[in-house]
Amino acid sequence: MLLQFSVENYLSFREQAVLSLIPSSDKEHPENINEISGSKYRALNGILVYGANASGKTNLFKAMTVALNLVRRCSELQPGQPIPIVPFKMDNDSKKKPSSFEFQFIADDGNKYVYGFKASVKRIEEEYLYCYYSNQPTKIFDRTQCTEYSYSRGIKSRLETFEKVTNENRLFLSASAAWNATVTRAAYEWLSLGIDTYTNLQEFQDRAFEYYRDEKDQDKRDYLDFTSELLQQADIKISRIDFDYRTLTEDQVNQLPSIIVNNQLIRPQTGFEHKVITKHSLEMEDGTVVEQCFGMGEESLGTELLLYFGPLLKDTFSKGKVMMIDEIDRSLHPYIVKHIIQLFQNKKYNKKGAQLIATTHDTSQMTLKQFRRDQIFFTEINPKTASTDLYSLDDFELPVRKTDNIEKGYLQGRYGAIPYVQPEVLIA
Repeated sequence: MLLQFSVENYLSFREQAVLSLIPSSDKEHPENINEISGSKYRALNGILVYGANASGKTNLFKAMTVALNLVRRCSELQPGQPIPIVPFKMDNDSKKKPSSFEFQFIADDGNKYVYGFKASVKRIEEEYLYCYYSNQPTKIFDRTQCTEYSYSRGIKSRLETFEKVTNENRLFLSASAAWNATVTRAAYEWLSLGIDTYTNLQEFQDRAFEYYRDEKDQDKRDYLDFTSELLQQADIKISRIDFDYRTLTEDQVNQLPSIIVNNQLIRPQTGFEHKVITKHSLEMEDGTVVEQCFGMGEESLGTELLLYFGPLLKDTFSKGKVMMIDEIDRSLHPYIVKHIIQLFQNKKYNKKGAQLIATTHDTSQMTLKQFRRDQIFFTEINPKTASTDLYSLDDFELPVRKTDNIEKGYLQGRYGAIPYVQPEVLIA
């Protein structure tokens, strides 16, 4: 369960930006809070992020993605190979400083962890891991000046040997976990498996087909049936989905056509040709039922997206993961977006504390009848620094009343984070 993520000096974030899922004292919508049985920890099960184009919404997702990818794949970096870090470029001082990332989360062992690091293009400058075995944090390790380490009493002997196998451009957490260090295992596994980030349609399609290709027929059928139920709930008359695929040679892959969706090139997944068949059932006036099968190319874009969403949602719910989606509203009706959000608030589906973090321009979701004040965030470019500010409705000094029309106030500019469009320029 994710409690908080923060980033500093990365892309458009010059100052520290904090995305907190720790509930405020607000008593509204208790169904929007996940609680771990027998634990004092609580977290929001959903957050929506609004903002103008180029205000930093996607950069927030990129920040979390690059930090997670470093944890998961830094072992692939060769000694001396650059770290894919891009600091804030709009002032000379920031360009010389490392980028910072921090996660606060509850791992599968039930403990709270705080893990963070600072990285430049050349090396990991700082790194730390703390665990709350009690009300006070216990230092697992603290890495400074890239190669200087410190530990709490009793932990040093279990970790110091891994200093030698940690290159300057690699994370100590990943290196120690790779060598089966038990004291860092729970934190590493949660960061490796607990969050999925999706920033484009190709990622949706590729991951969905991985689940549909499951070698276990029952697991594959479960994913297809869950997706079929999701489509029916969205008032799409599909009674069954069938899926098949075949392995292709390199020449056959090169001959497959690509398609463009929302100005994005979607290429066939290398090595496979997929066949998705949907069965539509329609009851006629005389009571007879007519069934007809369709191929994926005959379905609407919105239906295709839900076909991709289905297995990802099922996996998220079954494992209690964090699902991050950039532009959740693309090509989907607002009612369907609302339905997906409500699944995270429904304990029937969300039994293990799954969480949704999504960016959107769909202001119809912006209502305190569905969300708490601490669940609606905004990104805005600071005109003085050209950097992104991240804040929530809960941060305003004048409290936002639960009776306020949030959508109307946002479109009127009351909360910032909207584009300033000059009509005379458009007319000219």
